[in-house]
Amino acid sequence: MANLQINLDAAALQSLDKRVRLLTDQNIRYAAAKALTGAAQAAQASLKAATPRYIDKPTRWTLNGTYVRFARPNNLEAEVGFKQDPQGRGNAAGRYLLPIVKGTKPKLKGVDLAATKLAGVPRGAALVPAKGSGLLNSSGNVPLTKYATILGQARQGGGPYFIAPVRSGSNVKAVFERKVGFIGRTSTLETNTRRLFTIDPNPKQRRPQFPVRQLLTQGFEQAWPKQVQASVQAELIKRLGGR
Repeated sequence: MANLQINLDAAALQSLDKRVRLLTDQNIRYAAAKALTGAAQAAQASLKAATPRYIDKPTRWTLNGTYVRFARPNNLEAEVGFKQDPQGRGNAAGRYLLPIVKGTKPKLKGVDLAATKLAGVPRGAALVPAKGSGLLNSSGNVPLTKYATILGQARQGGGPYFIAPVRSGSNVKAVFERKVGFIGRTSTLETNTRRLFTIDPNPKQRRPQFPVRQLLTQGFEQAWPKQVQASVQAELIKRLGGR
């Protein structure tokens, strides 16, 4: 999940601040609600600060896609995380981040289906960029224009891109690039071939890459003791007049 829910029994505050015994039940519940909300907001801030470590150049929409649901004296539960419900015209961050938060089987795209048809392999295979292919952009993705160019020319045949088994006798196929050029300053031609994509018949489950729940828990636990002390102090001032 891309969020964290925190529940609290108001009596649990006594283990963190002995002054709680000087407060009424109403004071305690107000203090608990304020501490829960404050710690949740601190967890929200720590999550936003950590996001660029797991997502390359996150957009403002992603960074601002978090929320905090405040705790109340009559409902000592706070919630913090990425929004799950659609916001305006945009997709909620909690939805499109779910694959890297939970890990999921890659969702096949149109280019995957086109490549499998072109290669004559069963549906369900996925295009996986080869290491060192140089196709990835700064966000770690292959632009659609490159997919279109490479697969289009491979379909036509006779160009620099073609599909063939990864090795002799293998059922796994790949997309290759063939380059022909002169050797140094000589008039001798040489042909170099490199793999651009593997058409993987069994795409692996994507492992979780963004430990949202862990980051929220750490942020909450770090802020919680101070939030309790500050909230209890505020209620003591209201009840005892600052004594």
